[in-house]
Amino acid sequence: MRRTATEALIKQVLGEEYTRLDIVHYQLSEEIGDPGGTAVSVRLRHTGGDIDIAGKGVGFIEAACQGLIAHYTQEYQSLHTIKFTGFEVTGKMDTGNNQGLDAEALVTLTVQNSEGHSFVFMAEGRSTVACALEAVVSAVEFFVNSERAFRRVHSALVDARGRNRADLIQSYTAKLSELVKTTSYSEVIERIRRESL
Repeated sequence: MRRTATEALIKQVLGEEYTRLDIVHYQLSEEIGDPGGTAVSVRLRHTGGDIDIAGKGVGFIEAACQGLIAHYTQEYQSLHTIKFTGFEVTGKMDTGNNQGLDAEALVTLTVQNSEGHSFVFMAEGRSTVACALEAVVSAVEFFVNSERAFRRVHSALVDARGRNRADLIQSYTAKLSELVKTTSYSEVIERIRRESL
């Protein structure tokens, strides 16, 4: 899926209110052989300050995803509609020393939306675990901001319709048609309707 075009639109719509999630610190604890025995705590920095997120799962990726999604779905319902469908780690062995132990890793994470479209998130660096976490956080950041942009454009479209502004209606409709390619916003629209009653 053309994530870059959608991401550019999201950044244009949100401007300085784009929520960027930066990893400050993470801690991992794992009981080998215990299903669900992995615990992760992550400190993220974003516009509102630092937040701590904790998750548990079968492994690091599931624990990180569970923690992030549990935290963000309280406000961003569309995260319920995505599914992680691919995960790859590639060692870039030519970037390491003679033994290759410090080689960079390339982590590729694929996320599928409710319409079956796939979005790819990548991160590379010397720590495989940190790269995996970075890819997961990038995916969550993308879908959170996509929903925020959708809400903003939807609200502007409703306002333009109320004022019979055909020029704005056309512009906002085009933006919405791009944003709905990210995932389903049916729950979001229903929530907007409930809140406006």
